[in-house]
Amino acid sequence: MSTESSELAELHWLFDMLQHIDVGLIVLDSQYQVSLWNGFMENHSGKSSTTVKGKSLFELFPDVSSDWLKKKVDTVLALKTPIYVSWEQRPYVFKFKPYRSITGTSEHMYQNVVLRPITDVRGGVSHVCVVVYDVTAVAMNKRSLVEANRRLDQMSKTDGLTDLNNRANIDRALGMIFTSYEKNKGTHSLVIADIDHFKNVNDEYGHTIGDEVLKDVAKALGGSSRRGDFVGRFGGEEFVILLPNTSKEGAYKYSEKIREAIAKRKVKTDQGDISITISLGICELSDDEKDVSAWLSRADDALYKAKSEGRNRTCVA
Repeated sequence: MSTESSELAELHWLFDMLQHIDVGLIVLDSQYQVSLWNGFMENHSGKSSTTVKGKSLFELFPDVSSDWLKKKVDTVLALKTPIYVSWEQRPYVFKFKPYRSITGTSEHMYQNVVLRPITDVRGGVSHVCVVVYDVTAVAMNKRSLVEANRRLDQMSKTDGLTDLNNRANIDRALGMIFTSYEKNKGTHSLVIADIDHFKNVNDEYGHTIGDEVLKDVAKALGGSSRRGDFVGRFGGEEFVILLPNTSKEGAYKYSEKIREAIAKRKVKTDQGDISITISLGICELSDDEKDVSAWLSRADDALYKAKSEGRNRTCVA
């Protein structure tokens, strides 16, 4: 085989490889016009190389961010250095649909993109090669892992039945507020709420209905909270409401509003509507409370007073 034939064969192989490689290859000139458009780009865009060649990329794809991509291309031409863009910086440049079964849960193809300067025979740079990698599988796996970790973190802080903050998270919040009070003082109140005669509900209707009652009360407490309030299930039928920057007077008004709303509320169950009431005890944090346990104990004493005085009421320590 002659040298010329060998070179032609090598060129053919190279061209065939560029057309069928599983990455997108685009060559743009300084006017952002397409000089090369490989098979990957044809397959995913639905536009053939003969259709796009010599035309502006941004006319062909008006949804591509022209300002952003022009700056990237201009930088590569000026500095003669490549630029890398990961899917975490920008999920995609070209809005293509994914095509692999493993990435079927994604609405679009996630892409890593590399822009490389192309040097001509004189050593100048007048064209840029844009390489598009399909990284949907990697992106979806990472997003799934992030979401799983988020859910695990949420589960570690949330009561499984009521979706309110759990005991461990309550303890953390109380500790943070107490530490803040020791350093900066301030006005903070703690409310403990307890469902009246909850044992009777379980005994008469069963624990499944009892759980429905707990979830309904939790929904009422959570729905009544303000920005910055902290609502959690303390255990059993007891709930804690931490009210930062709230005096005992403010906490009393807040608690009475909740108590009255729950007393008027009907819990709908498959055994009929159930009426319930709650009792609440309040303690405003002061220098008398030497630790979180003392603060909880004083709020619990106020709750006990509310129950001993007939229930369905709010008492302040």
